[in-house]
Amino acid sequence: MNEIEIKRTQPLELLAPAGSYEAFKAAVENGADAVYLGGKSFSARASAANFDSEELKKALCYAHERQVKVYVTVNILVADQEFQELLDYLFALHEIGVDAVILQDVGVSDLIHTILPELETHASTQMTVNTSWGVQHLEKLGFCRAVLARETSAAEMKMIADQTPLDLEVFVHGALCIGYSGQCLMSSFIGGRSGNRGTCAQPCRMTYQLVNEETENLLAQKKPGDHLLSPRDLNLAEELAELKKIGIRSLKVEGRMKRPEYVATVIRLYRQALSRIEDQTEGSPLLTKEEHQELLQVFNRDFTSGYFRDNLGAELMSYSRPNNRGTRLGRVARLDSGRLSLKLEASLHPGDGIEFWTGRGREGVTIGKIWNGETEVTEGLHGETVQIEFFGMAQPGDRVFKTNDALLMEKARVSFQEGREQRKRPLSIRLAGHVGDKLRMDVLESERSVTVYSVGVAQIALKRPLTWDYAFQQLGRLGTTPFWLDKLELDVDEGIMLPVSELNEMRRLAVEELLLVTPRPKVERHKYGQRIERWKQRQAEERAGQQTIRSSNPQISVAVSDPETLQAAIQAGAKRVLIGGEHWRSRRGFSLEEIRTSFESCRKLGIDCAWRLPRILNEDQSASLLSDLKKAARWAKKPKLMVSNLGELEIIRAVDADWPFEVDYSLNIFNEASLAYFLRQGAKGVTLSPELHHEQLAQLAKWPGVELLAFGDLEMMVSEYCPVGATLGGKKGQHCAGTCVQEPHFLRDRMRYDFPVETDQECRMHLFNVKILNLYEELGQIKRMGISTIRLQLTRQTPGQVQRIVRLFVEAWDSLNEGKRASWTSEEGMADLASLFPDGFTKGHFFRGVL
Repeated sequence: MNEIEIKRTQPLELLAPAGSYEAFKAAVENGADAVYLGGKSFSARASAANFDSEELKKALCYAHERQVKVYVTVNILVADQEFQELLDYLFALHEIGVDAVILQDVGVSDLIHTILPELETHASTQMTVNTSWGVQHLEKLGFCRAVLARETSAAEMKMIADQTPLDLEVFVHGALCIGYSGQCLMSSFIGGRSGNRGTCAQPCRMTYQLVNEETENLLAQKKPGDHLLSPRDLNLAEELAELKKIGIRSLKVEGRMKRPEYVATVIRLYRQALSRIEDQTEGSPLLTKEEHQELLQVFNRDFTSGYFRDNLGAELMSYSRPNNRGTRLGRVARLDSGRLSLKLEASLHPGDGIEFWTGRGREGVTIGKIWNGETEVTEGLHGETVQIEFFGMAQPGDRVFKTNDALLMEKARVSFQEGREQRKRPLSIRLAGHVGDKLRMDVLESERSVTVYSVGVAQIALKRPLTWDYAFQQLGRLGTTPFWLDKLELDVDEGIMLPVSELNEMRRLAVEELLLVTPRPKVERHKYGQRIERWKQRQAEERAGQQTIRSSNPQISVAVSDPETLQAAIQAGAKRVLIGGEHWRSRRGFSLEEIRTSFESCRKLGIDCAWRLPRILNEDQSASLLSDLKKAARWAKKPKLMVSNLGELEIIRAVDADWPFEVDYSLNIFNEASLAYFLRQGAKGVTLSPELHHEQLAQLAKWPGVELLAFGDLEMMVSEYCPVGATLGGKKGQHCAGTCVQEPHFLRDRMRYDFPVETDQECRMHLFNVKILNLYEELGQIKRMGISTIRLQLTRQTPGQVQRIVRLFVEAWDSLNEGKRASWTSEEGMADLASLFPDGFTKGHFFRGVL
């Protein structure tokens, strides 16, 4: 069998989250095959409790004794000044036996492959990989596993699995990000808390209105709810058999911010579902009705299958609330003098948390005493009308939901309670020997066996001979070890005896040997230091070598999205243009033929031109791009390309390994390591992450071909979900009324800021910051940094706006480069820009950076 065929024979791995040691134990004791968790640094869930070094060692020991793997998240973009700490941290993780690290940063993954290849790496969903092309590049980066984007469908998963030997991991349960992970900068731009740095503030769970240019609330009559960016929770429990058939290796449960009881319950139920796959008949469920109810009860925003089958439109979303919905409990029957009567549709117990859904809002209480008539009871049953103490606001007919089930929580807590561990493996023991000899004990555990001998010799018993019952009692005292005695064979002389201390010592030695973990290849500290020095030397040499080819003519780069704005940019003096990118449904865009003619025109005018490829492509769209590139390869001269994701890099190489390309900012180039990686891959230039501040930019400006976003729309999110189509266009699957092209749309937040929404030709939603990025006043500082190119991102502007903006920046940049005093001043230029954009500007992260 080849690697792909072998992969399909492996059992599915159930991968559990842990944000604390209690949650970790909950995962292990309820059947997880592996647990992913974060240390105190470099983790994309910085607000979870996470694990310090001692807790991590303790967790690893506990997990490995129970044959459970531990993956540590190092899944943020890493700043250059953090690399020394990162180097120490990676070595410490390898030294204590971590099974793998989960990464987002391309530079970090290349670093590990170079200096610590013994450490297994998994590509985080933050890397935005959703195609076989992207996974192909991850193979070259040295990854063993790819965590696919949540937007990947079942059909696409199969296409990927059929073409890669890498393990594939997919999310099967828990919270969904509404935007593509790694491509969402909403929290970053609004509040400086970056999802790429582990501090996302989840603005997608806030309230929004869908409005037009006249600020009319377009959903006022429909009233779907105000949480227009808040998805339901993912639940693929009934799709596990298909995931196995597809070739998925690991099933990931989201929830490092969730409490241990949640982890215990969800992992227990998914473990039960997995145990039934082989016996499942077609169409039969893997979970019982009661088990599905438990999944709902422990936490839900209502459930969805996400993009597994189709684009669900509004059915993906939890418009009415962004937090736990609970389960339906019943309705208010009446309210008299401090007691409220409930008509129950489910059971109710003291300690349960309930919530009333009223016309005035929601109110939650914890149940104390329960009465059935005049009798106090310990349980209210389905169909009964019971009374509880209540002094709030409620009306007959109000719906009531159970948001916390006290019995379910207690059941979960017991499963991971200290001293009551149940995750144990069976042992078979054979104890044999004769009088006058040392006794031999053979212990078999799964496919491993150990043999130990007594220290003393066996003797004839004077009082208490060694019987089977007595031996089973003593050898079965395995306490908190991860074993239990299943079978015992006693083959000794009749009337023999051995002191109990000897039996106990034999048991201890056997357990100790069974718990020995096969050591991985060790890396000596001094050898690791040597590898680091070689890596640093290589990077210094690359930086120095690249500086010799630095462009002596800094320039302005203008990104446009249609032929009309291209002409406006050229007329205003642009000497470098970026064409293509996303094709907005609100405007015409470039056809393939227009891209060809635009390149020819620019070449004749001496204008540098690059074709920006789309930020997101699925498998079908990748095939279409491949076809277009094959046609472009036959043009008189191949156009320079700008890639926006890892898959596109492989697509262009499939056509021509030497095709010139640059790298766009969507690949999150945040440090020298990632910048050097792409230059090593052959990139002629890179656009830096918009999350960098000026000190970081100055460091990266030492490399040539560096481009900086200096003006234009800041794209906060790209999503397969479209709020316009879902709410106004009836979108589901391929069906949509196309309302997005009728007028501009905005999402208005609770502060009454209106964020522009654009929809591309693939019906993806692109959400933009309300304020335009403007570093016009900082051009002098940018020039002194040595930045090669500044970009004006003008993909949504009119031809008139493009012409005025480009002219202002060209005049300013030329004056700065020539060292002459210009006829303009920054104040005049800013006034002109302000007249074009009355909503104001932002300097982005140029001064504040991100957390």
